[in-house]
Amino acid sequence: MKKSLFLLMFAPFSLLAQLPFGHPPNQFERTQSAIDPNLKNTDAIYEFQFISWNEVLLETEVYYSIDGSERKLQRTKNGVISIPTTAGKHIFHFYYDPQFDEIYSDSLMIEALKRDRYTVNLFRRAVVTPAKPVIYFYPQQSTEVTVKIDIFGEDTFLYPTYTDSWNFTANPNGDLDFGEETYNYLFWESTTETILYPKETPSGFLVEGQNVIQFFEDKLTQAGLSSKEQADFITYWGPTLAKNKLNFVYFEFNETCEKYATLDISPKPDHL
Repeated sequence: MKKSLFLLMFAPFSLLAQLPFGHPPNQFERTQSAIDPNLKNTDAIYEFQFISWNEVLLETEVYYSIDGSERKLQRTKNGVISIPTTAGKHIFHFYYDPQFDEIYSDSLMIEALKRDRYTVNLFRRAVVTPAKPVIYFYPQQSTEVTVKIDIFGEDTFLYPTYTDSWNFTANPNGDLDFGEETYNYLFWESTTETILYPKETPSGFLVEGQNVIQFFEDKLTQAGLSSKEQADFITYWGPTLAKNKLNFVYFEFNETCEKYATLDISPKPDHL
């Protein structure tokens, strides 16, 4: 009889509950365009104002390049830097500071004698901890299993004790037997650097703290979690997110989770 295994792993991130909310803005948005009487011939000036989630950033020194030329350092004035150039299309690259992703523009067209201002939306990097990532097993019959995990992060913590691999007996009811000890799931945790990109946020949800329990019961049922798995999830996340006025919740499934960790399972499960 084939030893079929079903495995479920989920790793939500507490950081997402603490971000400012709203629809993600375009990273480059032209907000002003006017004739500058002080310019001559084919001259033009780009102005860039740096903001993050609708907050104007403080004055600092910004590295930039234009059309691939060597980066230069310029200090912002009232959150704005001015770059003189010629009329035409130009490509920019900005490095604000280590808190933010570097950013590249598409070709930005400017006409002669014009002063164009762009808002540049920066997205913060953050070191976060994947919280409550767990791994369940459901074989059709009791099966000896070996699991190796490769975690892309630092300060890792694993439970039960992990030395090169986990070796246990997985039972149809979900129990994992390590000799005389029995566990409900495998657990790991680490710190890793990640960022939520604008293309991902449309598939997320804004959920008021008072509604998180019903929201998770509905969504986790749709995702196929059992009542026990839902209880493991909600009893951890419910009290934390219920304290917030508003939460942003974004789900990741299947291969997408491999950016946090990969698994080597023997025997290979039929469904992961």
